[in-house]
Amino acid sequence: MSDPAAVLRTNGDPLVSSPPSAPTGAHALREPARRTAAPEVPDTGDELLTNNRILITAPRHRIEKRTPFLFIIEGIWSWAILAGLQVAWYFWGDNVMAFWNWVALAATIPFAFMAIVVAPWWRYIVARWDVSDTAVCSRKGWWTTQFRIAPLARLQTVYTTRTLFERWFGLATVNASTASAQGTVEIRGLNLADAEALAQHLIAIANLDAEDGT
Repeated sequence: MSDPAAVLRTNGDPLVSSPPSAPTGAHALREPARRTAAPEVPDTGDELLTNNRILITAPRHRIEKRTPFLFIIEGIWSWAILAGLQVAWYFWGDNVMAFWNWVALAATIPFAFMAIVVAPWWRYIVARWDVSDTAVCSRKGWWTTQFRIAPLARLQTVYTTRTLFERWFGLATVNASTASAQGTVEIRGLNLADAEALAQHLIAIANLDAEDGT
């Protein structure tokens, strides 16, 4: 992963697309086609990103390379509990239900394989994050992909979390939440130092220590 200090010191806005360069050569001699002026967009708080004409691109930054192993351990832990219940069902359950025990086992194996072997690496490839002077965004998922963007002006809480398995791998999660019920941007799989630096960076930009983000 790139140096967090270099990421946070990047000049310009990584989420704002650069204006197209002027044509050169033979194309510079052609008269540009006339275009009608775009209608003015009212400046309302609900349309913060649109009114400032911020074009959101794909997030640039990957999560840590050891994060797939974290996902594998989490998957093994979850499916081990289910496997234990099935074993208990087989040995201590009613013998009449033995047939359905084998049916449940047959259904469990392919799903467990997908969750433990396939999904962790798929989630690693999909997961990206980015931050600018105006917004923070993250992309995650494997079967269904989530892409969330939170304007920094509307942030209410920024905090880091570490599960037991994340502590094993030296990782942390940054959560940036707004007033919306679905407005939390979660960035998993960051190095602990990177997560703390990102959280402090978001707090400084959003001025959460000086005023309410609402």
